[in-house]
Parts: sequence; structure tokens; C-alpha cells
Amino acid sequence: MSFKSILLACLLLTLSACVVPPLPGQTAQPGARLFGLSASALLNELTRVAALSPEQRRRELAALDNERRLDDAKRFQQAALLEREDSVDAFERSLKSLAMIDDVDPRAHTLLDLMKKSLSARIELRQQAARAQELQDKLDQIKALEKTLQQRNTLPKSP
Repeated sequence: MSFKSILLACLLLTLSACVVPPLPGQTAQPGARLFGLSASALLNELTRVAALSPEQRRRELAALDNERRLDDAKRFQQAALLEREDSVDAFERSLKSLAMIDDVDPRAHTLLDLMKKSLSARIELRQQAARAQELQDKLDQIKALEKTLQQRNTLPKSP
């Protein structure tokens, strides 16, 4: 064995001593979590949803909408699917789904907070864009009215 492999084995043994033992009554499973959803599971779900076609996302979302009770993993899946939609209603539904998730580890909680902030910012951006469009339409109406008034004032008066 080379020095690198011995060093790696020592490092792995040292790190394995840092693993938290399972609670009484729990079976020791590799990858078991003491908290609910893990950050890696959430990231994997985001990656999976990003790779889906729009039709596959619609089918999965419809299947989740038909379920009576959703666990935290399915709520997150629903939120990730809704996030990919392009409407304020979908963003708000996604925020509601994320708000109902409570059993996550601290790193996953950070990811959920970032998703909530992102969705809130996207909702606000859409609302501001709609308001800007509304104001632009009003400005165009005022300009058109001003133009017609100028034309009316410049017409020659007949005796």
C-alpha cells in the first residue's frame, strides 16, 4: 500500500468516528437522516425537475394535485414543479407548498429559504412589470390625446 492510500484510510476512519449513532429504536441505515429532508435530496429533486419536459412536469403536477395528503418530499416536488411554470399563481402555490414543509435538516432549510426568496422576488418582479406596462399604456393614451388636441388646435378655422 502506498502512503496516500494509508492516509486516506486513516482519514476515513477518523471521519467515520464522527457519525452520530442512531437514536434508540431506529435501525442504522446508510444515509439515514435525523432530520427530515436532506439538502442533497432537495438538490437532486431540483435537478430532476429541471431535466423534465414541460409535458412531463404537467403530468407529475397533475398527479400530485390529485393526492389527498402530501408528505414533505412531495410538497417540495410540487413546489419545484410549480416553480418551473411561468405564472404568478404557480409561484404563489409554490410558496405555499414550501411554507408547509417543516421537517428538514438545517442545510435544507437554507435551500428552502433561498427558494422562498427567489419565488417572492419573481412574484414582485412580475407585479412590477405589470404595473410598468399599465403605466406605459396610460402614457401612450396621454400622448395620443395630446396629439389629437394639437391637431385640433392647428386646423384652419373656416369663416
